[in-house]
Amino acid sequence: MSGKQVIFKQLLEEHGLIQIPMIQRDFAQGRESQQEVRDLFVSALADALHMPADDPKLPLNLDFIYGSVEGEGPDSKFAPLDGQQRLTTLFLLHWFLAWNESQWDLFEPLIMDGENSRFTYRVRPSSTEFFDFLVNFRPAEPPASVESVSTLIRNQPGYFRSWRLDPTIQSTLVMLDSLRDQFVDSDGLFNRLTDTEQPAITFQLLPLDKFGLSDDLYIKMNARGMPLTPFETFKARYEQELKKQFTGTTRTIGGHEFPIHDFVSRRMDTAWMDLFWAENKGKRNRASDVDKSILNLFRVVAMITRDPDSKECLPAIDAVTNFQPEYATFHKNGWLDEEFTQTLIPLLEAWCGDGGGFHELLPDSNYFDEKKLFSKLTTDSSSLEVSEVLQFMGYVFYVRTHEGEIDPVAFQEWMRVVHNLVVNSMSIDRPERLPGGMKGVLALLPESASILECLENHDAATSVGTFDKWQLQEESLKAGLLLNDENWKLLIDRAELHGYFRGQIGFLLDYSQIVEIADEDVVSNWDDETHKENQNCFEKYLIIAEKMFGNSGIIDPEKTFLWQRALLSVGDYMFPMTARRFSFLQDSSTEANSWRRLLRGHTDAEADGRQLLGELWDKLSDAEPIENQLRQILDDASELEPWRNALVKSASAMAYCKKRIIRQDSENEVYLLEKMQMNGAHAELFTYQLFCDIFKGMEARGNLFR
Repeated sequence: MSGKQVIFKQLLEEHGLIQIPMIQRDFAQGRESQQEVRDLFVSALADALHMPADDPKLPLNLDFIYGSVEGEGPDSKFAPLDGQQRLTTLFLLHWFLAWNESQWDLFEPLIMDGENSRFTYRVRPSSTEFFDFLVNFRPAEPPASVESVSTLIRNQPGYFRSWRLDPTIQSTLVMLDSLRDQFVDSDGLFNRLTDTEQPAITFQLLPLDKFGLSDDLYIKMNARGMPLTPFETFKARYEQELKKQFTGTTRTIGGHEFPIHDFVSRRMDTAWMDLFWAENKGKRNRASDVDKSILNLFRVVAMITRDPDSKECLPAIDAVTNFQPEYATFHKNGWLDEEFTQTLIPLLEAWCGDGGGFHELLPDSNYFDEKKLFSKLTTDSSSLEVSEVLQFMGYVFYVRTHEGEIDPVAFQEWMRVVHNLVVNSMSIDRPERLPGGMKGVLALLPESASILECLENHDAATSVGTFDKWQLQEESLKAGLLLNDENWKLLIDRAELHGYFRGQIGFLLDYSQIVEIADEDVVSNWDDETHKENQNCFEKYLIIAEKMFGNSGIIDPEKTFLWQRALLSVGDYMFPMTARRFSFLQDSSTEANSWRRLLRGHTDAEADGRQLLGELWDKLSDAEPIENQLRQILDDASELEPWRNALVKSASAMAYCKKRIIRQDSENEVYLLEKMQMNGAHAELFTYQLFCDIFKGMEARGNLFR
């Protein structure tokens, strides 16, 4: 499907008429709003025509022109389905150069059929009338003597006032003014434009009826009835940058080698475009949404390909996050560099796969849901969280590094590690900290194909970017377990994939004493029996953990606070918020006083709480109903400080604290806070406990307050 390389003259020689079909849009390159696109295209045409005929850069290839053919031979009609804009500009260029260089004798047999134009629009009758008028118009003065071609034409007796309402005609006049500005000093360019031996400007002619392509291709590529989109502008100018960057570099499509700019152009018009077209299926403004999706992806690729050590990295991250994607911003900041393209191409090629549609590369979506993230980043990439950007970076750079030889198992392990490190590094939570996370991903990337072996031998004192050192130590221990006994995989995956733990399971390794055992004897020295014993112990604590925590936090549908009260009976695990305010912990992992922080165990308060939780779990059996065991622990609680005893015995007191915070001025002066501070609703603990006891007694006797 390479098409036939021809010039405009040869297209006219092959067909009696070139007619833009009714379903097409108006001529858009001449619109006032499209000056940047117009100037770029006209300048490219001028550059090609002024080059020596034997210049190796020639011909300038305008890519594919798709169309349908009716009839045969000289009476046939070619109806462009994609390429209308380029063909219209080429037609106008022929007319202008014939005028400027007095080549009407060559122009007329090529372009005219009697008094009618062989290039015409069927979109509106007025457009057809205008093109017939134009090919018959012979200005008396040369272009150099005319200040405005459009004014000259509008002042002609044959120009109808009603034509001012035809967008195609008005755009044509604007384009003629642009051609005058660029070609007013031309000499011999009409002959260069029509030279078939050493052509200056060509395109690939591809009749649809010969290749069985559907009109869907036209709809996808042409967005009929719509003005030129920002992405059409972007793509054209991006291709120009690629020509300068990748001299001599090629890539293969169907066994044929293409320069990088040509490769990107062809893939963007076909296989790559299909990805975004399918993603936006069913949307009302599908073509527009497709363009936005592509630019959204470009925005994130630009972000992750910045050098995290450069001083431009943070300003780039801020700009990429907040700006509306358009070519000028990419170009001004130098984001469309070779690093960008060398990352983009392998990614889109891998996603395309061989069978069409989105090709997923990972065996499952447990640690990274590539399809879900693709949908999110193409919808609104500025909404991605820092952790999502870094995981996407790890994904993309693995694909780039191992292009053509991706091992799904190794890829999955890499994404598991990246997920765990990124999600559980508390210092990577804001855009300004993104460069540190990027450094971490890039530092590990050379070992991405064997990340477990790398981590097993990782020096605990060696930092990797801004990744949490405790999480690195945990990943190192887990790598040793996974490499030395295959039975660890199911257990570790089960624990890590718990919706609340999200890859951070150091507390389970600690409770089952695996950390201590590994410190005394490296995992690689363990025998099968040692592995088995440790796996049994690990699973016991995992079962209890699963009974205590759901995906969103503590499992407590009846709001009885059994876990919190039982833990408080073991010891004072309360987190200090200030000197006098303490928390018995919230579920949300984004809160400073969350259960996730206790499980992490990094600070003194976290470590103390984690140790107490381990002591509570040691009192429990994974084989017995948990609720019964917790209630027995509460019944057996004794010799507690009065304030702890009051909270342990009263679920209502804990329920009063909507933010799970109390204020403790002394052991005997404790306040339950409904909000965060005393200026909100609050109650004195012991008085409230007395009230609840009296209320319960009256309720039992049937004497409730009325």
